[in-house]
Amino acid sequence: MEKNPKIPKTGKIGSLAKNIEKATNRDIVQVIMLDVAQFKLASRRAEKAEWIKEAIERLARQVGEEKSVIIMENCGRDCCGSKHSEHAKQLMNESKSVEEFASKLSRGGVKFKLKDENTVVGDYSKCYCSLVNQTPKPFSSKIYCQCGVGYIKQQFESAFGKTVDVELVQSVISGAESCKFLIRF
Repeated sequence: MEKNPKIPKTGKIGSLAKNIEKATNRDIVQVIMLDVAQFKLASRRAEKAEWIKEAIERLARQVGEEKSVIIMENCGRDCCGSKHSEHAKQLMNESKSVEEFASKLSRGGVKFKLKDENTVVGDYSKCYCSLVNQTPKPFSSKIYCQCGVGYIKQQFESAFGKTVDVELVQSVISGAESCKFLIRF
């Protein structure tokens, strides 16, 4: 085991490390990134997913579930980025209603549907995160999937120009048939 692993600065693992350090400190990052070389050297996505699962478990033990959720939401916001945020904003500007926007935002196995005047349901037919969607065993918690919550928050907040609440109802990597989100505005 590496005592002081070389912490990635780029990619999704770099984003995870950056968000952990922003919410905690460098020492915590070192603990979470334990054996990050295994992740880098892994040739199969299932091996990478297993490392991520263990890192998220270490994160929860070190900082608790509440802070872990915030960290993962921030990772999702980073993953969404300005390109996807601007696209969502453009789709909303081109739409006559939230229902039309939800329909335009839907693609492939990602469906958004207006539930009521203040809620959209997001339904993903599979996990779209390439870091974990090949996990051999389900994750024991939904902490990692808060990344998806952050991604959706970033999209909808950009589109609506205001804060939204996103609740993860279920996720594929924790054993459900699909990922389901409730977006309240």
